[in-house]
Amino acid sequence: MKFVPLLEQSGGNLSAEYRAGRRIGVLSLGRRHLFFRKRLTAYYLPYGSIQRYFRRVEAVPVRMGCCGDGELRLENLVLCGQDRELAQIQLPGERAALAVLDELSRRAPKAAQGVQS
Repeated sequence: MKFVPLLEQSGGNLSAEYRAGRRIGVLSLGRRHLFFRKRLTAYYLPYGSIQRYFRRVEAVPVRMGCCGDGELRLENLVLCGQDRELAQIQLPGERAALAVLDELSRRAPKAAQGVQS
């Protein structure tokens, strides 16, 4: 797997930290870095570089043949740096999103947390 930094290059054994991290969907919460994967690439960001993070919920209208119309709620984690959004990461559901926010409050205590719908 190829490791790509979102901001600055980090040292250490990224592969071992990625494998040992807590997995939630495409995320791996390592000891010093947050990782997320897309195909065969793992992007990473040190917790100290996260300035703000929040949960973004997108409602997508869907038509269901059996039951009529409805909406599908897509849960996303948004990571922000100093002046911009760095990544929007889709999560498997509401429980996963809340678990990630809880973990990030412990691992990145200096970052601001918010919710956006």
